[in-house]
Amino acid sequence: MANRLFLELLAVAAILLSVLLINNIFLYKQKITDLISLMLISGIVMCALEISWALIDGHSTLRVPAYIAACGYSIAFIIFAGFLNLYLLDRLGIRPGKVALIIFYMLPTAATVALCAVTPWTHLMFRVDESGVVRTMEFFDVFFHGIVYLYIFSPLLIALYFLTLGKKRRPADCEIPASMFIFGVTAPILYWAQVMILGDGGEVFETTSLPVALALVYLVTNVSTHTALKARANLEAVETDLRIASKIQTDALPPVAPEFAEHLDLNLRGSMNTAKEVGGDFYDYFPIDDHRICFLIADVSGKGTPAALFMMTAKTMIKDYALTKDSTSEIFNEVNVRLCENNDEGMFATAWIGILDIQTMTLQYTNAGHNYPIFRRKGQPSEMITKNHGLFLAGMEFTQYKQDEIRLDPGDRLLLYTDGVTEAHNTKSELYGDDRLIKVMEDTKDLTGEQVLEHILEDVNRFAQGVPQFDDMTMVILTIKE
Repeated sequence: MANRLFLELLAVAAILLSVLLINNIFLYKQKITDLISLMLISGIVMCALEISWALIDGHSTLRVPAYIAACGYSIAFIIFAGFLNLYLLDRLGIRPGKVALIIFYMLPTAATVALCAVTPWTHLMFRVDESGVVRTMEFFDVFFHGIVYLYIFSPLLIALYFLTLGKKRRPADCEIPASMFIFGVTAPILYWAQVMILGDGGEVFETTSLPVALALVYLVTNVSTHTALKARANLEAVETDLRIASKIQTDALPPVAPEFAEHLDLNLRGSMNTAKEVGGDFYDYFPIDDHRICFLIADVSGKGTPAALFMMTAKTMIKDYALTKDSTSEIFNEVNVRLCENNDEGMFATAWIGILDIQTMTLQYTNAGHNYPIFRRKGQPSEMITKNHGLFLAGMEFTQYKQDEIRLDPGDRLLLYTDGVTEAHNTKSELYGDDRLIKVMEDTKDLTGEQVLEHILEDVNRFAQGVPQFDDMTMVILTIKE
């Protein structure tokens, strides 16, 4: 009866370890080669072999399988204890080198394998009597239990040292959860309880794997849960930082509908939809003096926080130089040199900038590798301004940018955009493209600038058919009122 109960409990322990292994791989995303996974795998094998040992033990016709089961169990237990030791040390911030791995882990395992291989003749580890009962020998108790207990309890002593006398020597990444000590106490308590309830099975087969496995259930569950909660807390902190960064970035943009009191004959509108919490696109418009207005759009390489930081730097520089330089080419020449300094990450930005003189209605502009703007002169079809005046910003320090001019009349309209608009794709991996954008410009020629931007965004979303977009979509539209 006791033997049957023991086997049932041992089977439950094996199942629990299997569940832990599955959870760690699929829920906590642990690799099969991680220490915790290797430890659980060897623990499952250890339990399976001990069950086999218990079932075979006492059958005189199965003496050879009894030797194999006992030896396999011993080897699996040594390997399990070794991985457990490495796992606990790793939690303490201690990673043994190659020499230590060979001396303290590989050699004991190799010695166990060698002793088990010769034990049918030497009887150093086990002896199977005529009735088929496996007897553990005195050398087994000294060698095997000595190594196992050293593996299991040495990390607990190190943890105790780091908590008391060795606080100043504790590794920076040392983690000493209380579960480590509970595990160390639980295993022997469970063993003693097992001996009191089921009797001392030491003369028949080993009984240490059951309490160790049950204690390990607590340890792994506790540590995995702690790790998951810590990761979730870190993720929530990052998400909070991103929300704050997104708010700062949005606040740094000009008003969507700016009011230039002195220039009621023009209308400027802008919009930005980021693919992530923070993006690399930006736009800006501001008065330079009483009769000139500067407006621009840019697209920084990459996504996320690095692009957003580079964007803020570029935006600030462009505005600073726009207020002091006389031409768009000079602005980009200066900004390009500054952005090339200490640009170890290789970030860059395409950009388009224009300065409109309200008195002469002359638009001076420079295109630094950006998408061609779409221009619709009143009464004429929309077309692209296919001028490129230099490489993207922060590409080459000695790039010299050029500029062009165009005269604007009442009813004219100019659309600036980033490639997130034209490169939006649908379920068939088709791109939205320039032609569709030009068509929307034609279809909305009688609408306000704000309505045009809304129609473009709606048309892009309708085309995408719900496919998530991976790039920011930013637009600026200038309309000369009639």
